[in-house]
Order: sequence, then C-alpha cells, then structure tokens
Amino acid sequence: MKYLVGLVFSLFSSSAFAGVWHIDSVNSIYPLANGDFVVTFKNPPDSCINESKYFYVKVGSNSMTQEGSEKIYSLAMTAATTGKKLKVYFDETSSLCHVNRAQVSF
Repeated sequence: MKYLVGLVFSLFSSSAFAGVWHIDSVNSIYPLANGDFVVTFKNPPDSCINESKYFYVKVGSNSMTQEGSEKIYSLAMTAATTGKKLKVYFDETSSLCHVNRAQVSF
C-alpha cells in the first residue's frame, strides 16, 4: 500500500512541469529589482527556449520559496567564484526557464 501511495505521489509531482537538468559554468548572475535573479551559462542548452537563454529564479514559480531562492543565489555565487559548475533543474516548457533546484559538487 505504501508503495502504491508513493508511486501515485511521484507520478503527480513529476508531471507538475517538464523539467530537465543542465550543468555548466556560470557566465553571469543578474539580480532583479524585485529580489529575483537570472543566471546565464557559458554553454546554454537548446532546451531553454527563450532567446536570451536566461534562467530565472523567481519566488512563486515552480514551487520556489524565498528561502530556496536565497540558497540558489548563494550556490550560483559559489560556483561562479570557485570555477565549479552549477547544475540546475528548470522548466523547459516555460519561456523563462524557471529554475526549481540547483547543485554544486566539490
């Protein structure tokens, strides 16, 4: 029974948006006036459909919270200053490529 509940939950949660991972070196971090920010990559994927290849971290989009946004900003800054690659999970169906989570490996 627990397995079935977990399976159903994972089916619904994974279909919330069409997400894909991208890992690359950070090209720029662009803070916006409202507190959200944009990350650009040196080699952006074709799956990000906006022309500018901006990856938006926006509170309220793709379940992003203020706390999550602050942590991803910190990760992006760390990746940029240390030369590590930033891995982001983003909505490829959104014209703003909204980021949902991120990772930096050391």
